[in-house]
Amino acid sequence: MGSTANHVFCSILVACLTLVAVTACPEKTFQTGLQIIGSEADYVVFNGLTVVGGNVYIGGCSGSFENHVWTIWKISVDGRLVSSATGGKGYVISITSDGLRIYVAGVLEHDTLPKTTGFLAAFNTNLEKLWEKEWVGSSLFSHFESIVVQDEALYVAGEAQYFGERATEIVLHKYDENGSLLWEKTFVGVGHQESESMTISNGEIYIVGTTSPYGSSELIDGLLLVADEDGNEANRVSWGGEKRDFFSDVKVGDEVYVCGYTDSYGKGDLDGLLLKMDRSGKVVWRRTFGGAGDDSFLSLCIDSDRIHVVGHVTTSRGMLPIYLQYGFNGTLLGNWTLAIDSISSWTWVYAADGAIHMVGNNMRGLFRNRGIYTRYVTSYLLTVNFPGDGLWASLDGENKTGRSVSFEATGVEHRLEAAPYRAEGETRLAFSMWSDSVTDNPRGIRLKKDTVLDAVYRVEHHVSVSSEIGEASGGGWYVEGSIATVSVASSIIPKDFFTNHVFDGWVENGEKVSSSTVYSFVVTKPVRLVARWRAELNPVALCILLLLVILLTIAVLLVFLTRKKRRKPPALPPPPPPPDQA
Repeated sequence: MGSTANHVFCSILVACLTLVAVTACPEKTFQTGLQIIGSEADYVVFNGLTVVGGNVYIGGCSGSFENHVWTIWKISVDGRLVSSATGGKGYVISITSDGLRIYVAGVLEHDTLPKTTGFLAAFNTNLEKLWEKEWVGSSLFSHFESIVVQDEALYVAGEAQYFGERATEIVLHKYDENGSLLWEKTFVGVGHQESESMTISNGEIYIVGTTSPYGSSELIDGLLLVADEDGNEANRVSWGGEKRDFFSDVKVGDEVYVCGYTDSYGKGDLDGLLLKMDRSGKVVWRRTFGGAGDDSFLSLCIDSDRIHVVGHVTTSRGMLPIYLQYGFNGTLLGNWTLAIDSISSWTWVYAADGAIHMVGNNMRGLFRNRGIYTRYVTSYLLTVNFPGDGLWASLDGENKTGRSVSFEATGVEHRLEAAPYRAEGETRLAFSMWSDSVTDNPRGIRLKKDTVLDAVYRVEHHVSVSSEIGEASGGGWYVEGSIATVSVASSIIPKDFFTNHVFDGWVENGEKVSSSTVYSFVVTKPVRLVARWRAELNPVALCILLLLVILLTIAVLLVFLTRKKRRKPPALPPPPPPPDQA
């Protein structure tokens, strides 16, 4: 980055800030810090920034006015200067990222013709250079003004200056992520056509700048060029009044938003200019801002609910950097100036991580400059209402109890949780949903304005189910008015060989309420149900016993009968003696 004196990193306390808030804006917007890079004698210029992984990357130049080199700075989320990288003599004018790489585009300065050329380069997030390309657009002057990453390709807008009535022409290049040129387009016009900024939306490329006749420095109009994804011109709109009008930045949301400065409209000499256009270039509304001196808008960004604009205003204290917020309908929501000595201005603004980051310059004298960086954070009021006492809400771990509790929260993602239950005996309040229809608890929330949420709860009653015998089911917490169904697994459970337990019904408070093993009812209060059983003889066992008796009886009879049939006949008398033979 050069000598140590060229890279003095200073931190200035928040006391340097003068905050001018519009009372119609209920939330609080405040500066979270200010960093200045460069010593009193240095020439350090900040032109643009991007935010990746919580780190801020700033592009510009450093050194002295006679010997300055293009420079990139990496600043941590807590404001520390982490590292820097430098290149040839010149400036980084535009910087962007795809989340993995840092891409820069700008101008290189030479002692011989061509006096300037364009360059672009790629770095990893540690600012180790991956590649660098130079572009010679003409034999006189050429440079790049803006770089955008889209679908793994780089789109770079710039300009080249020529002799004669062609004067200056706008160019548009497309490169792959490794720096190979895919195509080059030139938007031909008469006179000076100068680019300032570019953005891409829905396959359309929007470039803004200025247009003026050859040889004129007074008849200047703002210029909007629209090209298709192949770089072919689709529309060209010039805008202005009777004097000078400049376009400096463009972003696309629901419509096309352009900022700049104008000599044709407003109160003073130059006034800040903000336009809302439809995609054909027709102006929907116009806003100017400024006083008697020269005032300018140099950069803008948009988020989900407002437009953020930066530049400078001229007051009795000198030229001060200014930050403004507008609604999408053009309503000015607030403006904040930074109290810093000498001539200062913001040059670029970027929204990330719930903060609005901006860089600019603090001119200390002829050919002496320091880079300035800060961020503004808007704090919103989040109010959570409960249906009763004894409930609590927590935002990022901060707990508050009450019927209505409030938190201050910035626009980053927060973790909001409400008490899941509040029990009173066998009846409780159970969280159901938030008033914005989100059912998660805890939930993530990102505030865009002061917000009131009702935590919606339902009344639940406990249904208790018990049985001394067998298994009963269906107990638990039920929403009031819902239907509970309880049951026992079996209506008959053997007690012993001769006796069964037979389900006799459901009893509540000593009163039988159902004889069915499956009982459904509407829950209006806590309920304690007991499964009642009675003892009955086991009919199967009786049948078996009777059968055994019968079988036994039959067996006895059979034995008796069998024995009777087998009884011996009575003995015959002995035969008479034979007759005497003598």
